[in-house]
Amino acid sequence: MAIHSNRRLAGALAAAWFAGAAAPALAHTIVGDRVFPATLTIDDPGVNDELALPTFAYMTAANPDGSPGAISYTLGWEYAKTITADLGFSIGSNGYTWQKRPDAQGWANIETQLKYVFYQNAEHEFIVAGAANVEWGHTGSPQSASIPSAPFDTVTEKFYIGKGFGDLTVDWLRPFAVTAELDYNMPTVATNADGSTNPNTLTYGATLQYSLQYMNSHVQEVPDLFKKLIPTFEAIFTTPVSNISVPAPGSFSPNVTTGVVGPAVYYIGQYFEIGVMAQIPINSASGAHVGVLAVVDFFLDDIAPNSLGKPLFGPPQARSGNY
Repeated sequence: MAIHSNRRLAGALAAAWFAGAAAPALAHTIVGDRVFPATLTIDDPGVNDELALPTFAYMTAANPDGSPGAISYTLGWEYAKTITADLGFSIGSNGYTWQKRPDAQGWANIETQLKYVFYQNAEHEFIVAGAANVEWGHTGSPQSASIPSAPFDTVTEKFYIGKGFGDLTVDWLRPFAVTAELDYNMPTVATNADGSTNPNTLTYGATLQYSLQYMNSHVQEVPDLFKKLIPTFEAIFTTPVSNISVPAPGSFSPNVTTGVVGPAVYYIGQYFEIGVMAQIPINSASGAHVGVLAVVDFFLDDIAPNSLGKPLFGPPQARSGNY
């Protein structure tokens, strides 16, 4: 679940941090011979039975004068469950945040999501999906806490696409793959009691992947140390599109696009995945220094394919191809 769309978990400092930081996205997808890993900035385009525990995010915010601001550490989680082979439900949260400068801590809201795979083509390693996500207000720390969660719901419409290039004829290009996500985030409360607004935002991101796992299976053998790795380069951005506040004196403009980019690497085991990413802020409103994202993701559909990892309706998901 991508929980990276400008959630107001705190006052001005925490809001500035979350504007630039991405929270780990979850789940891995298999289409034909292609594994799309659980990338850390955007969600993968499939539905699965998985448990991400823990997810981790670290970022240092920047103050409007350019000096380093709040330092935040967050531990989150997500559980994903298939209803059918093409329909899945997930529940999760950014979890708990510890903040320094100033000291604060608190829980993020709970999020739920329903995702449907509209189309997939195993031969061409191509998949398209969509989802509806709700962040439920008042499910995190109360407004009196130092890091409060939003006291209103936020509804998000999502679109996903993934394409592996195993169908190309040039061997060194075949391990490449791309994924992309486009979200439209709509807070259910437009104006707060203090007169500030909660803008609708557009979140968009993509990953470029080079699967050494795919190369080892389909192109040429690689050393054992690298054969289960998928290096990527990732990017995620958020742009306010409507209901934008007038900037307060000495604060960042609420109209600015925020985001992070950076390299990541994923280790794909038989039953789990470990991923880590360096998130580089694109501007001062997104962060002061390079941050870190990480995830440990357990593949319940591989751990228990006939019970916990089986869709509620229909047979266990087919794991096609040699991946």
